[in-house]
Amino acid sequence: MDAAVTALLIYQESGAPGQELESVAITPTGPEGNRSKKHAVHLVSAEEYVATHPRANVVLNIDPEVLGGLVGRTVRLGECLLEVTRKPAQCPGVYADVVEPGDVRVGDALLVGGR
Repeated sequence: MDAAVTALLIYQESGAPGQELESVAITPTGPEGNRSKKHAVHLVSAEEYVATHPRANVVLNIDPEVLGGLVGRTVRLGECLLEVTRKPAQCPGVYADVVEPGDVRVGDALLVGGR
């Protein structure tokens, strides 16, 4: 699967616009500087991302159906290992928990592990 990070965003306050970054440290609770949320990381496909998207942190150049199919799998982005946990109820993308914290950069490949 060929997919990579096309954008990284953090949202410091609820309702505030996102801040686009070239790299970010993913901590056990999510991207450093991001406001606390129920789910550590929100990933979305570039196809479904829009400027007003509800707070996605990682934008990937991946087919939305392929991204949705990653639920239950582990993925590596840069130095970070994530477990894709579920699809959001009212917006596109997937949520993930942090298994191994680490730095992620725009351009990092998405590497998919097992179930």
